[in-house]
Amino acid sequence: MIDDERVIVSAEYGSRAVGVATGDSDRDLMSVFLEPPRFVTGIDAIDTVTGGTAAVGERSTRNDTDTVSYPLRKWARLAAIGNPTVLFLLFVPCHEVMTSEWGRILDVRDAFLSRDAGRRFAGYSWGQREALLGLRNKRTNRPELVHRHGYDTKFAYHMIRTALQGIELMNTGALRLPMGPEEVALLRSIRRGALDKDDVIGLSNDLDAQLASAIGASALPENADRARINATLHGIHLDAWQVHV
Repeated sequence: MIDDERVIVSAEYGSRAVGVATGDSDRDLMSVFLEPPRFVTGIDAIDTVTGGTAAVGERSTRNDTDTVSYPLRKWARLAAIGNPTVLFLLFVPCHEVMTSEWGRILDVRDAFLSRDAGRRFAGYSWGQREALLGLRNKRTNRPELVHRHGYDTKFAYHMIRTALQGIELMNTGALRLPMGPEEVALLRSIRRGALDKDDVIGLSNDLDAQLASAIGASALPENADRARINATLHGIHLDAWQVHV
């Protein structure tokens, strides 16, 4: 990170936030920060910053924390198009850092939600299916799962989780974190390989159809309310920089 960035929110996401972490799960932490004016008004820029406690080239273990930090404007752009990963921050119940600036984002949370998000969730779920079936990422980095269960159960878990969350978001306009007990039980069973590959694909087919139907019937608007988002970000930055126009 840079010396004068200011974190406005930080919270766990991933398996621990969903409620399906195992004893081997690492910790995932997402943060959003305000860029200093020079990175907005000049030619220099700052982008997403990632890090972690695991050694370079080593897979994270239960004792490690992986971090990702977004500039607020980039986080908001991704959230406005329905990126499933960054939308988590709008619904996490507990925060390690929580500021008044993030409170202003939560005040307009509904402006970020749209049927576009449902299509993003569907696309992410489909991408995990392609990875599971070897249509992309021909070489999994989890060969032990394939050897043990006949398929990469982590791809399968993400495929089903994202479809379930997309359906919930389209139907209710919100995401429960952690997820409900029945969903958590299902996802945990998939992660430990209790379902065979054909059953998981069959379930995915059913959920894909449900998600498509939920998108079509959703009361959410077609697209995010970019005007409200822009106005909110504009005010947050100018107040933080103590600039008046």
